[in-house]
Amino acid sequence: MGAYSRTVGARAALSAAVAAGLVTGLVTLGGGSASADPVKLSQKYTCKFPIINNDPIEVVITADMPSTMQVGESVPEYDIKAVTAVSQRAAQGLGVLGAVTLEGKATADVNVTLPGGDGSLPFKVANTVAKADIPNPAAPFQVTATGKSPGGLLTWAKEGTAEFDVTGMKLHNMIARDAAGDPVQLPPNGDEFAADCTLDAGQSTLLHTMTVEDGGTDPTPTDPPTDPTDPPTDPTDPPTDPGDEPVSLGFDIRGTSFIKAANGNTPLAGGIDTRYDLSKGTFDADLKLNPTKGNFTIMGFLPATADVAFEQTAKTHGSLSPDGVLKSHSQMNVKLTSVKAFGLPIGGGANCRTVEPAKIDLTSEGRFQPYQGGKLKGTYTLSGLKDCGGFNDMISALIAGPGNTIDMDLTYRK
Repeated sequence: MGAYSRTVGARAALSAAVAAGLVTGLVTLGGGSASADPVKLSQKYTCKFPIINNDPIEVVITADMPSTMQVGESVPEYDIKAVTAVSQRAAQGLGVLGAVTLEGKATADVNVTLPGGDGSLPFKVANTVAKADIPNPAAPFQVTATGKSPGGLLTWAKEGTAEFDVTGMKLHNMIARDAAGDPVQLPPNGDEFAADCTLDAGQSTLLHTMTVEDGGTDPTPTDPPTDPTDPPTDPTDPPTDPGDEPVSLGFDIRGTSFIKAANGNTPLAGGIDTRYDLSKGTFDADLKLNPTKGNFTIMGFLPATADVAFEQTAKTHGSLSPDGVLKSHSQMNVKLTSVKAFGLPIGGGANCRTVEPAKIDLTSEGRFQPYQGGKLKGTYTLSGLKDCGGFNDMISALIAGPGNTIDMDLTYRK
């Protein structure tokens, strides 16, 4: 009998995202007292990971298996090895989450066609995926899995030809760890994640063909293992390859902006929906800040309040580096829909806004986690105002000038 195990380097993801893909699964069979020959099978799969969604992997399975066995011989356990090629996109997705290693388990679907027309024997084999380093900067890399086939499950009852096919696999209990060795969180999965893999169309499944010869004895056949609850998946309809499809991530915003000229703070709240391109490490986004109120002073001593609204004039864009530094650039008109001094209206209105959009550049403090969030800070300049009524110039002086700051927290929206 044979045992197959496979690893996949895993989508963050992005994602998210991340993050990534990893798969190594292997099933192989060895036999009796016969001499063993090297066998090899290469397969391509598409696996669905956190962050990066569907991503391709390629696994190469090698083992030593006998080409012939005798009727009456039982198949013992056998050493196996599989090496999986993992994409740069997977490394990027895991890297932006702060992951530096990947490990876990893989379960492979194996089907043995029995000699003499006795049907087939499907079963599942679990293997351990060895810890692998994730390259930084992101690059394609390999992971290796080793294991043993289950021994003593089958005794050959008839002569003929036996075939061993690897028909599918699934990753489970996969753990991405950071530099401190702690699991990286991959919401909604937590410390561990699983990835379903589908064999690409046109891939060979045949690992080995064995001849079972008449050994001159009448063996007592062993009872075959119970049919698996989940039979091998039909690989004829693989998932769509997303190519470089961006990872979508949404965040809630809470923070404040200090207006230097007015010597006052304005609370900020809203949300941002991003589309992160793992291959480039860049994103664009739709930013929405809710209307708010600010308490200021006019000419340094007159108390004033203002109803403030924001209007995005161009998509926010920026980058998220493998070391977790997020940088963003936004352009927004700031509108004062109402301005009051001592509770009396003195200006503002639906058309009262900055002459030029404010250009706001923000940078994260510490590592920004795509599936958690982080803190952003920055400074910006406000131009003068227009269309604010008879006191336009006085109101304009209320906010115009450089040195304004923003501090905000982004929280991942589940």
